[in-house]
Amino acid sequence: MLMSSVVMVMLLAAPTPAPVPAKTWKVTGSDVTFELSSKDLRALRGGKELFGLRSREKEFLSNFEAEPDTDMSNWEGFESYKVLSVVGPWVSYETSNSGYTGGAHPYAHEGYVTEDVTKKPGTFSLLDVFAEKDVLKALKADAFIRKHIHDEDAFKKARTVQALMASLQPGEDCVGFLSGLDAVRRSVAFHHLEANKVAVRIAFGYDNEACRGNKFVVGVLLPLPVALRPAFERAAKREEGFLMKDAKAAQAPAVDFSWEPSDATKP
Repeated sequence: MLMSSVVMVMLLAAPTPAPVPAKTWKVTGSDVTFELSSKDLRALRGGKELFGLRSREKEFLSNFEAEPDTDMSNWEGFESYKVLSVVGPWVSYETSNSGYTGGAHPYAHEGYVTEDVTKKPGTFSLLDVFAEKDVLKALKADAFIRKHIHDEDAFKKARTVQALMASLQPGEDCVGFLSGLDAVRRSVAFHHLEANKVAVRIAFGYDNEACRGNKFVVGVLLPLPVALRPAFERAAKREEGFLMKDAKAAQAPAVDFSWEPSDATKP
């Protein structure tokens, strides 16, 4: 009993481990600095946040500000962000959101997003930095894509990603090829390097509300443009950022937000 008491005193007296300091790095050739911790990833310029995860909570909660006398007793919401890769100024992350805010159906969505932190959200496009002919060739060779060919002749003749998507069908798994061009442009992450190629993950969404919340990830290898090789090599070495295969080792952060009605909003 005495020994147990001594051990307990020692445990209580043990100092709390100091928090691991945030890792920071400056993007070569820019004035952008990243700050990575176990709880957040931020991109800063002159002390001003260009990108962040934790700072998105306010916008998330604004979705649950309803008009007076609105019955919110069955409303709920969940949102999460998980960083997948950071290459130069490009941050790729997995996002998931679900809930109910009135209407006929709840909502649910999962996908990838890539943002260029130096530009407005939604402006990054894979087709702006990789040759479309290379992306098209890689997609045409993918077994998952080929399984969904609806028009074989149109598939073979397709010279753009948009034309390729139009030749495909959702199939029983309900793949969202109708919005596939947007997925190829920005619903991507960078997984690893192979010689002078980069493995890219593309997350396609769902086709209709009957299969809401589904996502389908396709992996392709793309020739790496010479101008991009230094940034990708620094990320592969985890000198500036990291690639998706090293996300766990780099302690890439994930954040979660949730909202549920308080007792005051229940009838």
